[in-house]
Amino acid sequence: MAFFIKRLAVVGVGLIGGSFAQALREQDLVGEVVGVARSQKTLDKARELGVIDRGTLDVQQGVIGANFVLVAPPVCAIVPMVQQFAPALTRGAVVTDAGSVKSSIVHACEQAMPDGCYFIGSHPIAGRERSGVEAAFPALFQGSRTILTPTPRTAPAALEMVRVVWEACGSQVETMAADHHDRVLAATSHLPHLMAYNVVKTLSDLEQDIQAEVFRYAASGFRDFTRIASSDPTMWRDICLENRDAISEILQRFRRDLDELLALVSQGDATALHAMFSRSRDTRERVLRENKVLRNP
Repeated sequence: MAFFIKRLAVVGVGLIGGSFAQALREQDLVGEVVGVARSQKTLDKARELGVIDRGTLDVQQGVIGANFVLVAPPVCAIVPMVQQFAPALTRGAVVTDAGSVKSSIVHACEQAMPDGCYFIGSHPIAGRERSGVEAAFPALFQGSRTILTPTPRTAPAALEMVRVVWEACGSQVETMAADHHDRVLAATSHLPHLMAYNVVKTLSDLEQDIQAEVFRYAASGFRDFTRIASSDPTMWRDICLENRDAISEILQRFRRDLDELLALVSQGDATALHAMFSRSRDTRERVLRENKVLRNP
């Protein structure tokens, strides 16, 4: 059979990379899957689960002969990884990533590509609070959105190949400029995660007697709001480092809004509080009506 992707290299065999490989296998679009990871234990588990056919700890060996490469480690590792394996790429190879920060990554990775090889920035907006190849499953991207961030240097054929691959995984593909992507995601993804981590920190820093009571009586509101605080700390540390400008900007805005809320509570301004809560509720309900992805988590 002439597979669309004869050899797929997955650099970073975790939730995203593993789910990507499984989704393409289900569609019979990939021949051989080669996994690259930092530990032999991860590679052994990936083979046991049928996610990869073979694996290696050597990233250059892993990409040899691959006509499509997905790079899916934590975002701080993407550029060093690509720069390390780029000289070993086969001419015609298309490389994409899965990082949730794009501007710095796309610029550096495009520069690293040898002649005849292509890098396209990707961000699949899908995931779970649990990580690792054990959490991977082929339907992860069904109904999700994936953002591609082409540049003036992007080859149309390479862009189309990346689009087709993500659509085959079940994702709706859109394109936008990398710097715009980083500002949008700082607001819609990075801010909520940081708030969830910070709420847990605030509660855990309370005096011990109060803390015990707080967590003893924690209910569904605590559970639902803080669910994403179970996400991989390394991943979120790296996102903050890589997207620090856009995240700082949105945190400053959130702090101004929080100061406004504090003032309204302190003043006992019932009318203004009700207006704020009503507006926020109406906005959330409108977004849920318009976004079927959010209606079906």
